[in-house]
Amino acid sequence: MKDAEDGLNSPQGSNRATDIRGVRPAKPLRRAGESMGFVRENEPDGQGGVVATRTYFLVGSECRYSCSMCDLWKYTLKESVTPLGSLVAQIDDLEQQCAIIQQKEYEQPLVRGNEWLKLYNAANFFDERNVASLERQWIAERCARYSRVIVENHAALFQSKSVQQETLRFRDRLKGELEVALGLETIDPCAMKVLNKSMRLEQFEAAIDFLRQESIHSRAFILLGPPGTAAKEQKDWALKTCLQATRWGVGRSCVIPTRKGNGWTDLQFANGEWVPPKAEDLEDVLDELLISRTIESRSTPLTSVVRPVYTVDLWDWELLTGPCTRRASSEHIAESSSSWGMACRTVRKHRLEQMNLLQEIVPRVYRDECLCPEG
Repeated sequence: MKDAEDGLNSPQGSNRATDIRGVRPAKPLRRAGESMGFVRENEPDGQGGVVATRTYFLVGSECRYSCSMCDLWKYTLKESVTPLGSLVAQIDDLEQQCAIIQQKEYEQPLVRGNEWLKLYNAANFFDERNVASLERQWIAERCARYSRVIVENHAALFQSKSVQQETLRFRDRLKGELEVALGLETIDPCAMKVLNKSMRLEQFEAAIDFLRQESIHSRAFILLGPPGTAAKEQKDWALKTCLQATRWGVGRSCVIPTRKGNGWTDLQFANGEWVPPKAEDLEDVLDELLISRTIESRSTPLTSVVRPVYTVDLWDWELLTGPCTRRASSEHIAESSSSWGMACRTVRKHRLEQMNLLQEIVPRVYRDECLCPEG
């Protein structure tokens, strides 16, 4: 009864889930077999280096949970079960697209062992309704060239022995390593009551314990400024959540600014019950996290991880309040010639991109001199 009262295990058909889904805007039409595309980028490898990474955004059925802050349902099918074969079809198409780009850019063909692949399906990789067991087998065959494959899954699902077994089967079919990304979101009890996460913190910790015992890497998604967290406490709770994740054994944590656009968060904003985080909040959080990297975690996530990796998500950086588009003049550039003529927004984003990769503090270019609005 306590779980239901806390809003931690509300099923999809509960009153709260119904309210959350009831204020959603119309769901965009997605077709089975057609992906949302891909990105190629670099990310820190956890050992002081950088690794080339691809992210394939796959379209499948919607997640069974109804988290109040989530907007990933926009990138899913209307069908309740992902059609068999549609995910591997997307992967095959994206592999071909990347191969064409490599040829045009005269890149060396991909050699197994020097690139990671993220397979993000906006749901749960080890939920049969989202990814069938047979489809996972086919996917593993297509991932042979990658040194690590990263997938996403809800932590509470790892309570299931069948989910654990499917996770181990997929790991064993891979030629490289497996990493699982899980949404922790926050440990702020006030925010947890309104997120409808359907997860208790001990379930998240248990999931990390399972992954660590099976030599599977982990990463956590942390929200900056989730609904329910007071505006003046947004940074503190993001920091506390990241550090707690590290103590539980999470190898890398990514801080994501909570955004509007899913209906429910827009309603909270309109009613004055939630304030979106600012750009400077995200900058401050990454500064503090990178300073803290020398703190020993309770247990080392994996021997290949020297220190925890902390990054911030810059996907919707341009939507955060604060950075202006005014072009920086010479007196605002300090000694950074690479920033000449760039808008403040671009300079500040570039700094965070560097810090994400280097895992080191990069001096702020012209924080005091800039004329950006507050934040």
